[in-house]
Amino acid sequence: MESPKTIMRTWMERVWNQGDVSAIDELMAADAPIYGLGEAPLPGSGGFRQFHAAFNAGFSDIQIEVDRQVVEGDRAAVHWSGTMVHRASGTTVPVAGMAIVTCRDGKIREGWNSADFLPMLITLGMVPANAMEQALGS
Repeated sequence: MESPKTIMRTWMERVWNQGDVSAIDELMAADAPIYGLGEAPLPGSGGFRQFHAAFNAGFSDIQIEVDRQVVEGDRAAVHWSGTMVHRASGTTVPVAGMAIVTCRDGKIREGWNSADFLPMLITLGMVPANAMEQALGS
């Protein structure tokens, strides 16, 4: 049986870098709740497939690298970073984030996600570069 470390490295490579949609069903349980990718949890592999399709409609040439990973029992925490191309503008943008997953029987059974899209939004001119300073009242 694959370890959570291997499952997550395979996930990042096949699902994101290769755009292999079949890997979603291979590596994620149909009933796995996935948090942090919308207002409500995504309902398993089917819900994630819809998210993945929408994300790939807006971005291409996604390249994600696993920067570090911590595994404890059936859980893996992954810090990742990469780049992608915003389809509407043709601009390459940075992206980074973290994911924590629970894996059992060779599949992701639960996932929590957090992505830092602020640098991407600044690069695309959708948020002013000094937005954080403005929010802090500086």
